[in-house]
Amino acid sequence: MNGKLDNMLSSSLNLLLENAIIYMDEQLNLLSIKEGLPGMHKDLCSHYYSACMTTLHRAGHIVNGTILHLDGNRKGSIPLYWEDYFDETIDRSWKEINYCTDHAAVCMSCVLAIHETEFTIVERSCKGDGFDYWLGYKEDHLFNHAARLEISGILKESRTNTIEKRLKDKMKQTEQSDETCLPAYISIIEFGKPKALFIKK
Repeated sequence: MNGKLDNMLSSSLNLLLENAIIYMDEQLNLLSIKEGLPGMHKDLCSHYYSACMTTLHRAGHIVNGTILHLDGNRKGSIPLYWEDYFDETIDRSWKEINYCTDHAAVCMSCVLAIHETEFTIVERSCKGDGFDYWLGYKEDHLFNHAARLEISGILKESRTNTIEKRLKDKMKQTEQSDETCLPAYISIIEFGKPKALFIKK
């Protein structure tokens, strides 16, 4: 009996260890954005990271153990890797909550787009395009436009402000640039849980 129990415990431990490796491999490194992107200067990237860190802190999330619940084209739970250096000065800097949430969503969505696709951020779009960023292939040093990325942020989901409603609005919004015939990715970040809907249109 003890031998069978030992075998069961050993199998369970091995499974946990295997899952732990996958768990670490799948982490979303939010700090990586601070290095800069082809279409986003590192100074601006640091600004977006500051907003994201502030929003996660205010939502009560802790550095070790924050899990992003992913839905859309791929479903799963991804650990977030981030640093929390929130203080009174940062708090005063980000007093406008909606502005902070929107910029926080840019940080997480850009890192998520790089993690989930073969693209990176190559250029900010213009007003009236119906989306936020042009995406290009990571190995294309000419930064050709290959896809579109539309971003939205929700501080805390409510009955009148849901991810599903936001998705419907964003799907319609991206129609303004459908004549490009390029795929459009929509990323909606909710910071209360936190969770992300990342979907290819």
